[in-house]
Amino acid sequence: MKLSIIVPVYNVEKFLPRCLDSLLRQSIEEGEYEVICVNDGSPDGCAQILEEYKQNHSNVFKVITQENKGLGEARNAGMKIAQGEWIVFIDSDDYVIDNAFRYLLDHFCQDKEGEDKIDVLHYNFSEIFTDGVVVHDPDAKPDGIVTFEGDGAAVYHFSMNCVWTQFYRRTFLIEHGIWMENVFCEDELFNFEVFSRHPRMRVISSNIIRYEKGTDDSLMTTTKKEKVLVQLDDLLYDIHRINKYLKENECMESTARRVINLLWGTFYTKLTYSFLSWKEWHYYYRKKSALPQYEPDFSDSDRSARWLLKSKMMAGDFYLFYIFFAFLRNVIFVKYCRPLIVKREKSTQ
Repeated sequence: MKLSIIVPVYNVEKFLPRCLDSLLRQSIEEGEYEVICVNDGSPDGCAQILEEYKQNHSNVFKVITQENKGLGEARNAGMKIAQGEWIVFIDSDDYVIDNAFRYLLDHFCQDKEGEDKIDVLHYNFSEIFTDGVVVHDPDAKPDGIVTFEGDGAAVYHFSMNCVWTQFYRRTFLIEHGIWMENVFCEDELFNFEVFSRHPRMRVISSNIIRYEKGTDDSLMTTTKKEKVLVQLDDLLYDIHRINKYLKENECMESTARRVINLLWGTFYTKLTYSFLSWKEWHYYYRKKSALPQYEPDFSDSDRSARWLLKSKMMAGDFYLFYIFFAFLRNVIFVKYCRPLIVKREKSTQ
């Protein structure tokens, strides 16, 4: 079998058919690829949709159903039963243009005689903003040329953070024991683990993934407190882990620092705009301060990214003072000082 496509599924009822239909339009013969859908305890109608596709295309679709464990564990569940030579991850609110995977397998996944095998194949994506409108672009044609071939650690950069812009050779992942961690921004940790192993990589200019940005309840944009608290913990953990990779792999230092800056920017954004209580805010601000060695390094950031992150840090510091003065007013003045003033005024009348 040539290709295993792993699709984690959770609360994407309005997007799921578009994604699955696109995977059926890849012109790959049955038996040469599999689509492993992992229903991660989805509360909507995804289970029924998956069952219909499994019944109608039993030689293509496999369905795993589990309690909600998170995106990382859902992908791991698919990896454990995958049989393809290559593994690719697709998010269930995105889709792939017609015949793209067939094109990649035929033109870029073949090993050249006398050269080492390719471990990772990287391609590009376009953003779309449909918010559930079932459309695809049938006129889009897969194309592209090879723009790099060699040590993946030497060229790893931001656009390679997403696991759904790569084919991974399954035996490479098995050999190095690489799995997803079940944390926020798990893609960054997974890919740092992959690229720190110096995979032989081929980069192509083909633009085949359509990345849905119109999702109204994205993990990246949520301000729900219960989710944000978990994400803040995960972001500090991610920064700690990537800093470890930075120390162990000097050739990835520049990229590691940029990703750490990116994670710090996300951390400060969520810390500032998620309406946490004083106790919660102070807890994470103090926890962040316990990692001074991982503070952002602006030396190799571009000017716009540098000022954006600095502004978020300043906003975070300002918000801390705002909460502090609000505490002084609402607790010290309103609760204690004002009653004494009123009492004194009454006594002088």
